[in-house]
Amino acid sequence: MERLIGYDATPLEGIRSGVGHYTAHLLAHLVAQEDRWRYLLLANRPLNGQAKGSPALLQPSGPYFPVRSLWMQGLLPLVLRSAQPALCHFTNFIAPLLLPCPAVVTIHDMSLFLYPETQPRKSLLLVRSLLPLVARRAAAIITVSHSAARDIARVLGNQVSMEKVRVIYEAAAGRFRPVTAPAALERVRRRYRLERPFILYVGTIEPRKNLLRLVEAYALLKRRGLPHQLRLVGSWGWKYQALCQRIAGLGLEPDVVFNGYLPDEDLPALYTLADVVTFPSLYEGFGLPVIEAMACGTPVVCSNIPALAEIAGGAALLVDPYRSDELAEALAQVLTDRATAEALRSRGLARAAQFSWQQAAQETLQVYEEVYTRGSLAPSPFAALRAGPSPRSR
Repeated sequence: MERLIGYDATPLEGIRSGVGHYTAHLLAHLVAQEDRWRYLLLANRPLNGQAKGSPALLQPSGPYFPVRSLWMQGLLPLVLRSAQPALCHFTNFIAPLLLPCPAVVTIHDMSLFLYPETQPRKSLLLVRSLLPLVARRAAAIITVSHSAARDIARVLGNQVSMEKVRVIYEAAAGRFRPVTAPAALERVRRRYRLERPFILYVGTIEPRKNLLRLVEAYALLKRRGLPHQLRLVGSWGWKYQALCQRIAGLGLEPDVVFNGYLPDEDLPALYTLADVVTFPSLYEGFGLPVIEAMACGTPVVCSNIPALAEIAGGAALLVDPYRSDELAEALAQVLTDRATAEALRSRGLARAAQFSWQQAAQETLQVYEEVYTRGSLAPSPFAALRAGPSPRSR
């Protein structure tokens, strides 16, 4: 018997962040798994053909509204009462408070509570206030690492039953693998004028990513005479002006290149061409660029924060994100010691192969089945966790 799932497709709109990639890759692999479910794509504006090409994907004709939060809380419940899905999966923290069916909610991290200074005021006012209510009412909560699950317990463990939390890892998309075709590498090299060796960062340009300390570390590398550029790839977030000012103050403007948000098809070659990828974030729930870089055979230097240490699994050099000198030393080690670089490449490829969107889809379908048949999840390993002190160490 065919069953209908409402699937939050709002992260597919516009430029996709990490949540957008999660939503897209998971959906594609859910549809590829089996045909017992059909997916009603829920969005506050038309998705420009996202539902075309598969009979498993449907999109209601509206009503739409440009303000996503108002649409989700006001109009979406009306859509769902009409469509009558068996359950809904909301992939980006927030769900309607008035739902006519059980909800599965993905909570990617707890940065709004643990690092509020790195979040826009709008997110603090809206998402932070609603998240505890959404989590309490959800039939199941998916999160993307054991570190994120522990953070949910620390923040919400006195309000939310941790029995309904499941960890389902993300993965690198299939296109992320070492690019060996000379023509493909040369095309990307020419397109982005990659005339010098370079250090690569991929992610949103925002305070949580710790890019101020990255450019300070890069300045230390320049003093050592290393010829590398620093390439920053990603969309502009918020409060990036301080970063631009710091780059100018250090005299690094010719050497730090902002490439902006790049087409997905160019990223594997860019990772492959980089001598090292760095991801010095202060806080993450998963850290997808770490796995993408590893899948392309590129050495990784990243923060030693719990989520990245968990995801890297010993296949990256880990550094204190508050120590620019430590970050510089680790980058220099990779750039000047071939044995270190080769060991990281080998370990990274093996580590990335342990993550699979197919596996993620299978585990997500198991959550759907449990919610559909039982109305809840079997107790998870996090059932005993309760709220505790903040994990922030600084």
